[in-house]
Amino acid sequence: MGVFGEEFNKSKYIVDNIDRALAEQWIEVYFQPIIRTSNGRVCGEEALVRWEDPVFGMLNPIDFVPAVEAVNKVHLLDLFVLERTIEKMEEQLKRGLFVVPTAVNFSQVDFYTCDVVDEIASRVEKSNVSKHMIAISVSEDSIDPGNDFILSQLEQLQDLGFQIWLDDYGSGDAAPAVLQLMHFDLLKINIFFVRQIATSESAKIILTELVRMAISLGMETAVEGVESKEQVDFLNEIGCSRLQGFYYCKPIPVSQVFERYEKGMAIGFENPKETEYYAAIGKINLYDISFARKNGDLDNYFDTFPVAIIESDGDVLRTVRENIAFRKFLSSHLGIKDGKISYNKKTGTKGAAGIYTVNAIYKCAKDGKRVIIDDRTKKEKTVQLLLQRVAINPVTKVAAVAVAVLQIEDKANEADTLTYNYIARALSEDYINLFYVNLRTGAFVEYNPDGLNRDVSVEKKGADFFNKSLNSFFSRIYSEDVDMMNKSFTRDNILKSLKKNDSFTITYRRLVDGKPTYVNLKAVKVRSDDDFILIGINNVDAQMKQRETFEKIKEERKAYSRIMALSGEFINIYSVDPVTNNYVSYNSSKEYEKLNLAMKGEDFFEETARNVWHTLHPDDIKDFLKVFDKKTVLKRIEEDGIFVYKYRVIVEKQVVHWCLRATLIQEDNEARLLVGVMNIEKQVVQEREFANTLIEAEERATKDQLTGVKNKRAYADEEEHLNTQIQAGVKVNFAIVICDLNGLKQVNDTQGHQAGDDFIREGCMVLCDAFSRSPVYRVGGDEFVAIAQGKDYEMLENRLSKIDRSNKRNDKNDGVTMAVGWAKFGPEDRFVSDVFDRANSAMYENKKKMKEIIKNREQK
Repeated sequence: MGVFGEEFNKSKYIVDNIDRALAEQWIEVYFQPIIRTSNGRVCGEEALVRWEDPVFGMLNPIDFVPAVEAVNKVHLLDLFVLERTIEKMEEQLKRGLFVVPTAVNFSQVDFYTCDVVDEIASRVEKSNVSKHMIAISVSEDSIDPGNDFILSQLEQLQDLGFQIWLDDYGSGDAAPAVLQLMHFDLLKINIFFVRQIATSESAKIILTELVRMAISLGMETAVEGVESKEQVDFLNEIGCSRLQGFYYCKPIPVSQVFERYEKGMAIGFENPKETEYYAAIGKINLYDISFARKNGDLDNYFDTFPVAIIESDGDVLRTVRENIAFRKFLSSHLGIKDGKISYNKKTGTKGAAGIYTVNAIYKCAKDGKRVIIDDRTKKEKTVQLLLQRVAINPVTKVAAVAVAVLQIEDKANEADTLTYNYIARALSEDYINLFYVNLRTGAFVEYNPDGLNRDVSVEKKGADFFNKSLNSFFSRIYSEDVDMMNKSFTRDNILKSLKKNDSFTITYRRLVDGKPTYVNLKAVKVRSDDDFILIGINNVDAQMKQRETFEKIKEERKAYSRIMALSGEFINIYSVDPVTNNYVSYNSSKEYEKLNLAMKGEDFFEETARNVWHTLHPDDIKDFLKVFDKKTVLKRIEEDGIFVYKYRVIVEKQVVHWCLRATLIQEDNEARLLVGVMNIEKQVVQEREFANTLIEAEERATKDQLTGVKNKRAYADEEEHLNTQIQAGVKVNFAIVICDLNGLKQVNDTQGHQAGDDFIREGCMVLCDAFSRSPVYRVGGDEFVAIAQGKDYEMLENRLSKIDRSNKRNDKNDGVTMAVGWAKFGPEDRFVSDVFDRANSAMYENKKKMKEIIKNREQK
């Protein structure tokens, strides 16, 4: 007999014996774990089948699935796998093990040979397993973008709470089209690309872009067939952290799953409470912020910023993920060869280079604020880093911080790359002491600047700063200057100087290493609270001995005042004499030059009033002139510290939004008015677009697009609101009414989905008409819920009878009928779900009776 004849006989044998194989357990369900690389735990499983046949021996799915598909019996096999999967998950619950989402593969034939939605839902609803823990897996080639029947069935399952996984993604031409039609909970990428990781740079790029696309669409990704550490490392780096393959574990039967747990050999299931945390860590693509990519240049694709994910657990920092660039950075600049940062605050070496970065990571992990810092390496290079907290483990409270090295500069180039952060810390290095003082209570904190690490640390705390007998600060004053300091350095003198000059300064001598040394003390107010001041004491001994340096200090103070007075991206700044109104303009941009305004003049306010008539938008001129005069501006600055005004100008016939900011500063003991002009067009457009998008998104998020009533999410929000009232003891009266339309599937099958949509809308109108004073929600394909309150609650029987009359009328006219179940909130109910469950049971009982009536009628 030829090979063809043997295959024919084998296929016939399989078809003839499929029922027996299922009944006598020749077919066994195996489970293969899916590992999440960010925690090394089992985050999902896939149910697979093996047929141990008495005639042909071990048969794999490729041997028998096509045969049973050909005769429309594959649904028996797939539902059998679902039932065994439920049994296995219920056993896990009994044993106290975590349960993770488990995928059951369904053939496209299933959707045409039975009511697969009902078959799946009914089996899971009878169990103790959550629907969200069952993943319905379908292959990409089973979905035809031109035929929405299977997609509509999958959407119904998703609406019921099941996860929908798309298997073998990237194997066909319809892949992108499928993703436009439906949101999948997980994409399993075609194994072909995984096998090419070691040999094909193109395959790696395609994999990276597939994962990036899926993440952008809000879908997680997984791959199967992982067999090497090289594959694991690469997939982990690009954000595909769900991996399946022989590298971790082959498919094994249920008995071995539990045996491995009993013997302590199991990988371990993921705690569902930690899933969101580890998913957030895992899906970050460590190549996303590449700056060196060139079009068509594959060699440079992964030449990117060094990036790592570092966990902060109390006093301990440790690296959990890092890319190749970060490993090279640690090796080249810090001498760390294994690519891992491990630091313990209690045992770490004090004063080690990089301690500022370590402290910044601790702080970012705690407060969650994204920061850009700079530090020095052991090789005296300036390093700029981005720190951002990405997630917090809800169980362990461990925080994960993403660290990206943005820039590395040689010491010779530091002047080109200085940041405000670095300058501020560098300036603190010049101080011998820094004090933070409460002028009202006298309480203070003394800081010790750390020049090596560009950081400051708390030296000590005290209760009465100005008490000369208690504060060691006064004991350090050189004896010849004690009288002068006693007279000058008092709380009253400091307050007077701060009120007049915004600062207090005094130069005196103090003992440093036993020698009298000139120091300068400067006190400034803390902007956020007038009760607090900062006092800095720096060594000016050399400056006092070389008087020429004072002019430099004078100029630096002037520049510093200007920098601190205004912040933002200004296109022009005016410096105005508030007495004479003389002004000069500097830092002018090309955009501002297009207005052809004078760069200096004798009367700033008068000239500005003339210029607005040919520069401002006509609708803004009148209001601008009302507020922008010297008296109004100075009064606003006196009250608020700054004057701010937004308006529109016409630049080359284009309307542009600008913002004007003004404040007063002191220069050489004379007041100076600084006026800055900013272009805020981009900000205004973004705020407008954001507001519009927010309104649209909010409406879409809570509104069912087909019927116009509220959707499942809106119902969940209302349920949470009612539960909050119930738990607070608020008296609430409501009833849950659940309606399920009869015959939607028949309408879809015989008349098409457009008729089905009309059918759903008609049923919705019946319910809305009956409960016109209560919210109605579409919570499933053909299932609606009304929360009867107020008048509808008081006349509940009347409202229900209205639906009953509609059912009777429509039954005669082949119109829409619906099964109805209801329940009122009572003293025995603790949650809304208790009421919902009773209503749901009543609805199914009603649906059963209606089916029996139809059946009896047809038999007659």
